[in-house]
Amino acid sequence: MRLAFLVVLLLVTSGCGSSHRTITVSATGRIGPLQMDQSTRADVIAFAGRPDAERHSYKGRWFPPFRALGYDCAHRLELDTFPLIETPNGRVGPACRTVFWISARTGKLGDFFTSSTRYSEVHGVRIGMGSAVAERLLHRRLTSGCEENIYLGSREAPLTVAFTGGVTHMVTTHSGGQVVKATGHVTGARVFALVLHGRHSEVGIFDCL
Repeated sequence: MRLAFLVVLLLVTSGCGSSHRTITVSATGRIGPLQMDQSTRADVIAFAGRPDAERHSYKGRWFPPFRALGYDCAHRLELDTFPLIETPNGRVGPACRTVFWISARTGKLGDFFTSSTRYSEVHGVRIGMGSAVAERLLHRRLTSGCEENIYLGSREAPLTVAFTGGVTHMVTTHSGGQVVKATGHVTGARVFALVLHGRHSEVGIFDCL
C-alpha cells in the first residue's frame, strides 16, 4: 500500500512540475517545439492547447490576412497584453498574454507575442527581469528608439525583447566640436514581452516590436 501511494505521489508531482516548465524562445525562430514559418495552427494547438480565444482578420485591414490564437485572455486591455483584433466597428477583441498569428497566405506561424512567465529567452532573459541583468545576459545595451527594446536578429526570425518603465540617459559623441551621435541608454527598466517574427509568414501586426 505504501509503495502504491509513493508511485501515485511521484506521478502527481512530476506532472505538476512538467506543467510549469519554462518554454524557451530564441532568435532562431524556436518556441519550444514550434518553429516560425514552419509550424501550423494544428501544431500550435498540439503544443499550447486549445486557445482561450481565436479571431480572423477582417477585409480592409492593411496587413495580410491571418488567424490569431490567444491564451490567458481577458476583455480588459493592459500594458502586458495584446488585443487579438480590432473589428470593423472599432471594438477591440480580447487581450491576451500570449498570441500566435498564423498567416492565411502560407498557413504557417508568422508572429508571436508573450508576456507570460511560462516563456523565457534562450539565454535566460525572463519576463519581469531587470534591464541591467538582461543586458549582461544578452551582451547588448538597452537604448531608446521607437520603444525600449533589444533586437536580436537572425536569418530565421528576428526576436524582440521589449522593456518598460526605464529612464533614458542621453549619451552624445562629439567630433570636431559637433555632435556626431546621440544615443539614449535606458536604465531601471524591466522585460515585459518577447516577440518573434517569421521571415516568410509575418503578418505585420506590430509597429515597433
